[in-house]
Amino acid sequence: MRNQTTIRVALGSRNRAKREALERALSAFNIVGEIECVDVPSGVRAQPMSDEETRRGAVERATRARAQTGADLGVGLEGGVEDTEHGMMLVNWAAVAYEEDKVAVGGGLRMELPDEIAQGIRAGMELGDVMDAWVGKVGVRHGEGAIGILTGGLITRPAMFRDALICALASALRAKERDGEG
Repeated sequence: MRNQTTIRVALGSRNRAKREALERALSAFNIVGEIECVDVPSGVRAQPMSDEETRRGAVERATRARAQTGADLGVGLEGGVEDTEHGMMLVNWAAVAYEEDKVAVGGGLRMELPDEIAQGIRAGMELGDVMDAWVGKVGVRHGEGAIGILTGGLITRPAMFRDALICALASALRAKERDGEG
């Protein structure tokens, strides 16, 4: 699959940052993807509050996107938070659904969130809404994301998801090659 192959890929989101991450990840593998973005439920809270819940959301989005479209691959990207002994951490997961019931996952970067952002999330707000209010912008989640704001643009949401997705894609593609399908 690494020789300029075109495949159908369903992304379980219409978020622009997630689509950009998918385009970048496919390009890293020299894969041309015919991408279809679909709204599918994540099966988790709008603001996942643990690493495990965030991972489940990515897997659910990937499997539902593939099932809904019949694409070769279904992709789910999910961001969340988790309280740790070091404070509330930003977490993210990528999942790739392939074949009938197989899913590969990849985890992304972790970053401690400032206390004032964590307080807003603990009060019931979604991270994207807290970030919009914090920086006085609308749509941070569709662009640089919280990580982009907090790192001064050194790492953006598309880049963060891209790296997690490369890990998941590497596992899925390796499995497909091993099974003689790549």
